[in-house]
Amino acid sequence: MIFLFILTKGLIYPDNSTSNAMIEYENTTATDKTRIGRKTITDEIAGGAYRKRATGYYVIADKDTSTFMCIFGEAKDDGKTWLILDIPYLKSLMTYKRRMSELELILPEAAKDYNLDSLGTVSFGRLIHSGDLAVDVTKEYRQKLGNSDNINHGIAVEFLAKSKLATDLNSIFAPFSLEVGGVSVEKLSFTTKKNLYWTSKIETESSEVPDRILDCNTWVNMKKK
Repeated sequence: MIFLFILTKGLIYPDNSTSNAMIEYENTTATDKTRIGRKTITDEIAGGAYRKRATGYYVIADKDTSTFMCIFGEAKDDGKTWLILDIPYLKSLMTYKRRMSELELILPEAAKDYNLDSLGTVSFGRLIHSGDLAVDVTKEYRQKLGNSDNINHGIAVEFLAKSKLATDLNSIFAPFSLEVGGVSVEKLSFTTKKNLYWTSKIETESSEVPDRILDCNTWVNMKKK
């Protein structure tokens, strides 16, 4: 889990707007009006001591390259596949809905390079960076667990494993017979509505966004159905 966090801090965007890790362009795969770009992650600082290989995937529509990129990797020690969803540390210009739609396009191509049967961990990043998902999950939390900001870690983790976070991932990974097996979190707390807007692009009407938003660093454990 630690090395996934290190790698996330050195992510590469398709337009090279961040260049802490070296990359080399491989190829793109045509799929109707879109193509899937691949970039091989070669930087040894970004988790290189723990991985056998890693590849970034992103969508190209006509001549437009998406700013969303996810990274698949294979661990050295046990050969398991892991995934980092690039929900960025800076403000996202893309909605959660669109990122998940692009992930659905990417997965069949990534499955040609990586064994998704062995997918163990999905590093999701901070929940508020998911924007509308954080809004929906917060509403679920309030409905089930009340309006207090006092959080019981164990109860919250159990809740997240059955929340919209989990059901969305279950839907996306269903074609690969994968589902959420559990959730791990760090720095679980509530943050402000202002912070949500500062870090993500929101489609939800402002009047429907709670004043306090559930937030945490999130890792999702996947398992075979």
